[in-house]
Amino acid sequence: MKFPWQRSSRIPTQYAIIGIGRFGTSVVETLVGLGYEVLAIDPEEKNLERVKDIATYSVVVDVTNEKDLQEAGISNVDVAIICLSDIEANILATLIAKDLGVKYVISRGLNDQHVEILKLIGADLVVTPEKEMGRKMAQRIVTPGIIDLIDAIPEARLIEISPTSEIVGKKIKDLPLSTSGILVLGIRRNGGAIIVPSPDEVIVANDKIYLFGTADVLSPFYEFVI
Repeated sequence: MKFPWQRSSRIPTQYAIIGIGRFGTSVVETLVGLGYEVLAIDPEEKNLERVKDIATYSVVVDVTNEKDLQEAGISNVDVAIICLSDIEANILATLIAKDLGVKYVISRGLNDQHVEILKLIGADLVVTPEKEMGRKMAQRIVTPGIIDLIDAIPEARLIEISPTSEIVGKKIKDLPLSTSGILVLGIRRNGGAIIVPSPDEVIVANDKIYLFGTADVLSPFYEFVI
């Protein structure tokens, strides 16, 4: 069973969510709510019942079987998000997604050792939902404004980039950012932070620059804005 999906442009529009537990269900609901196509995959029919009326497609397959995942259409999505809570299945599904050519694979890390394994086998991003939730809650308590703003504008993204050699040594005002609808919210430099830097601030090698804007305007700076 193959789905007639084609790879999209640099901004991902088609996602596969592997593992439809509580975390996977939340990811499906959020992505669909933002207007993206979602392929929901799980080895258990009862889990897919949670998203059968939400996901674009849903399919029951053995998530540790390469042939099954390929036939499900995993190779045709832009991003695969591995939400499985079983560590062995999580690792195998991550490996298979990479082997089948999925450009960007995000995996759920269940403990510190698991996170390191996922990085070693090629996961492009490893997330730890419990840690992230704790961090976000703490940020909301001490700096509620920016978190509320991002939540209120789901089209917005806040990303971190490293400067290329072409922009090192240039002032922020000399970069075509504001005219593109992009704000520079901050720069992390030598362990310190420059909050809302001046337009005359000069970009330095090894800076971490934080940009705020919509996914489409940020796409030239980041291969996948998620």
